[in-house]
Amino acid sequence: MISIGLCAAAFLACVYMGRKSLVAGLCTLMAVGYAYGIVRANLPDGFSHLIFDAGTLGLYAAQLTRRQPVWQHMRSEDVRNWLTVLIAWPMFLFAMPWQDPLIQLVGLRGSIFLLPFVLLGSRLTGDDVYKLGLWFAVLNVGAGLLAAVEFTIGIEPFFPRNAVTDLIYRSKDLANYTAHRIPSSFANAHSYAATTVLTIVIIAGAWVQGHHGKWQPRLMGAGLLASVLGIFMSATRTNALILFALITTSVFTGKIKAGYRFRWVLLLLVVAYGVSGEERLQRFRSLQDPGFIVQRIGDSVNRSFIDLVRAYPLGNGLGGGGTSVPYFLQDRIRNVVMMENEYARILLELGIPGLCMWALFVGWIFTRRHIKKKDMFYVGRRLAYVACACVFATGLIGTGLFTSVPSTAILLLLTGWIVVPEVAFAPVAASTAPNVVAPPAMNYGRTG
Repeated sequence: MISIGLCAAAFLACVYMGRKSLVAGLCTLMAVGYAYGIVRANLPDGFSHLIFDAGTLGLYAAQLTRRQPVWQHMRSEDVRNWLTVLIAWPMFLFAMPWQDPLIQLVGLRGSIFLLPFVLLGSRLTGDDVYKLGLWFAVLNVGAGLLAAVEFTIGIEPFFPRNAVTDLIYRSKDLANYTAHRIPSSFANAHSYAATTVLTIVIIAGAWVQGHHGKWQPRLMGAGLLASVLGIFMSATRTNALILFALITTSVFTGKIKAGYRFRWVLLLLVVAYGVSGEERLQRFRSLQDPGFIVQRIGDSVNRSFIDLVRAYPLGNGLGGGGTSVPYFLQDRIRNVVMMENEYARILLELGIPGLCMWALFVGWIFTRRHIKKKDMFYVGRRLAYVACACVFATGLIGTGLFTSVPSTAILLLLTGWIVVPEVAFAPVAASTAPNVVAPPAMNYGRTG
């Protein structure tokens, strides 16, 4: 009953806040997503798996039913066309009884449920992203404090041992197998790190703007520090690699004032000093071994992928890839075939046509030319471009890319944001021009 009540509360809260504004709805949903893992661990019944989904439905009900102004409609037209294609094919396959109906329902959720976040991301203005940056800074500071406590006293007081937390307790491979990777409040350490590395993009993009008062840049600076440390506490090598790519990009990106560049370097030096003195934060060092990297890629990208293409040209049915199927439904999967490769999962569930659609969509994302140096969020949008490219690339060596809570929603939100021309502020009057910019008087003009 508690889980059902939480689902209802998440739905109603996201509906109420989503009707106020897109940003308010997203902030509410992200708060639900940050708490989802620890709540589900302590309420391990079937309904607790649906808390984030219930909040997402509430946001959709509030936002996707609202009529958009003409300038927003034109701005997101290409995104809507792509979503129609990506949703239609899984819906067609849902009618094919190749898997148990419950497994097919889980597979349908993984294939289409979060896709509308691309559309929501295409509606974000620069002002919206600035507000999201403040909120993500608050959430990441909170998650970082919890992670620090878990790092000090252990995860046992927060995550009881059960089927839901099995992955967390199996990830005890630090300091000669004496310590766990840190999940903070998330379902596992990888979800924690994936969320923080993606939110760094939004926080950093807002951090280098002008600010109203001194507390905003300080909050964002604290959020960045907590985010970077959180990635190392989670001990996930893939996300550490993405973080290094973002750091490199930021170093060579213009339009960052000297003061912020100095603070960023200082923050990184503080993190480097802390990481260098703690073995549990240094799992990423295995990336220095070329043999390990070759083996890791070989385990996920190998001949068995070609075998899957031949064996399942139209897929193994929705959910047939086995990814993110709840533990209590695992025994219902027919012809169990799994491969640690997100694109193999797409092949198994959507077949060759679905894989080709996704390949074309990813190619379309990174051939857009909408990031301009005159953009209000040029730094953030460029970091988002790099982060999204890295995450889609790492799908070749891992699973869960499209089903992680809440990082998948953030990834798709960023995807929608970078494929459309930027709008700094929503215009007061409706306009048919897709490249509306804010009047000079509306820009953030103070520095903190």
